[in-house]
Amino acid sequence: MDARAEKFLPGVGLPGLVPALAPSAQQWQSLFTLYIIAAVIVAGAVFVMFFYFLAKYRKKPGAPDPKDAPRVGVMADRGNPALAAILTALLVSLFFGLTLNTFALNAYLQNPPNDPNALYVDVIGFQWGWRFVYANGNEVIGTLKVPVANSTCTPAVRGCWSGTVILNITSADVFHSFGISLFKIKRDAIPGRVNQAWFMANTVGIPATEPEYFEAVRCYELCGTGHALMFADLWVLSPDNFLSFYTTGV
Repeated sequence: MDARAEKFLPGVGLPGLVPALAPSAQQWQSLFTLYIIAAVIVAGAVFVMFFYFLAKYRKKPGAPDPKDAPRVGVMADRGNPALAAILTALLVSLFFGLTLNTFALNAYLQNPPNDPNALYVDVIGFQWGWRFVYANGNEVIGTLKVPVANSTCTPAVRGCWSGTVILNITSADVFHSFGISLFKIKRDAIPGRVNQAWFMANTVGIPATEPEYFEAVRCYELCGTGHALMFADLWVLSPDNFLSFYTTGV
């Protein structure tokens, strides 16, 4: 977990159910795991109490009705108000904690870090493809090429890429939705408006070596007859290979 993730989601760091190839995916998976754990605990408690009370208070031949059994007329107070209040407080605390973590993760994913060595890429959706324009004017259609995370490229160092990729996303025609499910990021591509998304890839590879990178970029909003074919490959390159691409365009 990186320092910025720890700031937003302190102490979450839960084991993921699937391998994470990026910090964004790691944080999303941690929150998903937290939801699964909470759901299993609550469901387990409910079922244990259900079967306990089912067995304890089942109808027995010849046994009198319990004192708090429903009767016609004015109802007397039933149950244990203190226990009900405690259970309510616990559930409210659980849901409140999950909500806070959900909003924190949303802020983490939608607000790019202040990284002076980040790579900025303009992403332009069109019917039906993706155009990627780099700061030096290089333009690629159908393939997003980015550098791998580089821990030696600190803010004190210039002339390198840290691996943080900040995307400025828009559309040239109709509404699209840019997404890389592998990294758990998705933002709308709207004509006349720029939305930002960011990620950091930890694993070098191209579709031939990393099958997950094949058609990793997709459109997630119905945008016409070619919507199903609106995708792009992802290439995560080593610092030297990305520098070669950035300077030569190939």
